[in-house]
Amino acid sequence: MRTGSAERVGGNGWSGLRRELLRKRIHIATAVVPAAVWFLPRSASLLLLVAGVVLAFAVELARRRVRWVRYRFLRGTRVMLRDHERRRFAGATHMALAYLLAAVLFPRVVAVTAMLYNALGDAAGAVVGRRWGRRRTSWGKSWEGAGAVLAVNLAIGAAMPDISPIAVVMGGIGAAALEFLPLPLDDNLRITLGGGLALWLGTMLG
Repeated sequence: MRTGSAERVGGNGWSGLRRELLRKRIHIATAVVPAAVWFLPRSASLLLLVAGVVLAFAVELARRRVRWVRYRFLRGTRVMLRDHERRRFAGATHMALAYLLAAVLFPRVVAVTAMLYNALGDAAGAVVGRRWGRRRTSWGKSWEGAGAVLAVNLAIGAAMPDISPIAVVMGGIGAAALEFLPLPLDDNLRITLGGGLALWLGTMLG
């Protein structure tokens, strides 16, 4: 998912919005992952995350090596894939890796919050930016979408236990900025890991 593509994918108007809603519906559904990390024992949640990464990379390998797998994969995901995801790793693969790394690297509350930044904050920004975005940057992002990302991120942080106000602000702004700026790394990795790092630093300061 390259920077700026979330608000431009799939054409213009309501057709593009419907396509983005379909894509982000799956994005939002990944909120079950941080829920599992929160409620399950650490060993069980890590096992599930590792299995998800292995499966994602197995699909990536198969669609490059096996013609019928590539055909079925593209047929089933054509409406949602961005152009670069047809030739490179899909966003879902980056997301699976990002969630695993967050669970390994960060304390549980930080990892869960960072995953929710990606699952909910990014989705809110894409939908709001596509539907109501009017003031756009040179790389295609809208300020309205950025505002939605920040608002959702701050709400997520404020709802989580044992996170100080300074950490809520640092994590929310950090994740929102990494979603908004035209950086080369996949946004699932940027938002989850960068936002998680900002939040973690905030918890140590607060």
